[in-house]
Amino acid sequence: MLFLLTALMGCGETSPDTLIDELRVVASVATPPEVKPGEPFSLSSYAANPDDGNAQALTWVCTNLGDGCLEAQGGSLSLNVTQLDGLAPQWERTLSVSPILQPVLAEAETLTATQLWTVVCTPNTCPIIDSVDGLDGMSAWSDDLADQLANPLDWITDLPMEGVSAAYQLITTSLSDQPHENPTIEADPDNPSELDLGSPFELTFTVDGEFTDQAQLYAYASAGGFMTLNTFVEAGETVTIEGTAPEKGDSLRVWAVIVDGSGGVAVFTSLFSLE
Repeated sequence: MLFLLTALMGCGETSPDTLIDELRVVASVATPPEVKPGEPFSLSSYAANPDDGNAQALTWVCTNLGDGCLEAQGGSLSLNVTQLDGLAPQWERTLSVSPILQPVLAEAETLTATQLWTVVCTPNTCPIIDSVDGLDGMSAWSDDLADQLANPLDWITDLPMEGVSAAYQLITTSLSDQPHENPTIEADPDNPSELDLGSPFELTFTVDGEFTDQAQLYAYASAGGFMTLNTFVEAGETVTIEGTAPEKGDSLRVWAVIVDGSGGVAVFTSLFSLE
């Protein structure tokens, strides 16, 4: 997932980067985040859809070492189309990286070059989804499709600004029998379940895992917002994030995303009622 760092905000103000008020892929979690070539893994994604309407999600795997996606040759679970519904859809699919990488890893040991792309669109917004829907994810791609999926920015930038969200992340491939594992995030049992309209609030989490010095927690809200988008964290640490509830509304959804700096991700999400 590509995250943007926010600028420093004035005291008492929420960061606009923490507010999700449009269609957005919030985060995706690959389990495990380090896989063997051809070995199936699970990809769980979280999205926001404020319009509460239908949407379609296209996900594909692309290992491009300079000559296009290796997955285009077939033999791996490379494509998935999912129909989404609701304000905060969460969905899971099974994917795999091309087995062609096996001999490459015999020398490289590990490789972080495989992209996991997810594009979510409202109906009739992204023509490529209609062209892919129904295809066998194990089959070879057509030349035209292979070119589009190897160069997604060539057509994603031409899509409408509204009703479209695109995100990608890298997954590590290796031959290890002890792959890297995702971090964990646990909400404090004393966290509130109800929030007061227009009032500040705090949420506390315990995070753990194999963190690098780039490990961070990202905070998002469907209304109101948080003071800061990202907070650097250490393994085993208890971290508190500060937010402000909106002035009106019935509920507020929160997403807290831990990125461990080595490709591992964990997500907490919950719906809070407003009083």
